Amino acid sequence: MMLTANQIRCLLAVLSLTRIQEYVASKDVAKLLGITRPSVHKALEVLSAKGLIEKEPYGSARLTAQGQALAGRLEERKERLQLLFAQTFGLSLDESGLAATLLMSGLREESLEKLEQARA
Repeated sequence: MMLTANQIRCLLAVLSLTRIQEYVASKDVAKLLGITRPSVHKALEVLSAKGLIEKEPYGSARLTAQGQALAGRLEERKERLQLLFAQTFGLSLDESGLAATLLMSGLREESLEKLEQARA
């Protein structure tokens, strides 16, 4: 499933926040990511339409089982790619995380697997 970088970031933020509480407010996602609430709202709408989150009427959201599974896989992949970029290219962890998220949103699965294998 192809997601934009912003959608991936929002999905991972919801995953992170739901480790603290079951439902998260869009304002908390916006604060965590440092982006506007309208940007979060739009991303959450798309994630909801894809069946990855369930939204409450007042903006609270939680991951579906499918969303939980995908977010877990994306988080693991992001961490692996982040380490690859930091160790191989000397990027900071922030830059490595951004590079990982951007590549995850733009490359095919096969290409991402090749990148990950380059580290092994």
